[in-house]
Amino acid sequence: MRREVIERKLRFLSSYVEELEKYLPKSREERSGQHFAIERLLQLLCEASSDISLQLLKAQVLSPPPETHRAVFAAAAKHLSMPLPLAEELGLACGMRNVIVHMYDELDMDKIMAAVDLAPGLYKRFGAWVLDQLDQLDRPPA
Repeated sequence: MRREVIERKLRFLSSYVEELEKYLPKSREERSGQHFAIERLLQLLCEASSDISLQLLKAQVLSPPPETHRAVFAAAAKHLSMPLPLAEELGLACGMRNVIVHMYDELDMDKIMAAVDLAPGLYKRFGAWVLDQLDQLDRPPA
């Protein structure tokens, strides 16, 4: 695993969170008018967090790697001590990403707008967990 790759992806994730936070003070109507931008940010947050988790899992030589976002987070909970509630919330967030990207169903705008309120905290918790993982990698083996 190349630490600099994870750190770069984590910077991207942080910038997406900052961008999404700009929508927090906006009304539902204002958010709805910008729903394409919000949907894209939710997609990018999911993909970045999944990719970072996959990089950390690869460092553990997990083979074969998980094939879905939800499976990546479940594996991170099992093999990397990601808190299970965090893994489950990330899996649910990525489930919304799949609906957005693949248009499996008509989008529920109420859920999309509610995600604006929830996603920043979720991905900040994820970022803190990643930093802890990187710190653990820097520690000499006991």
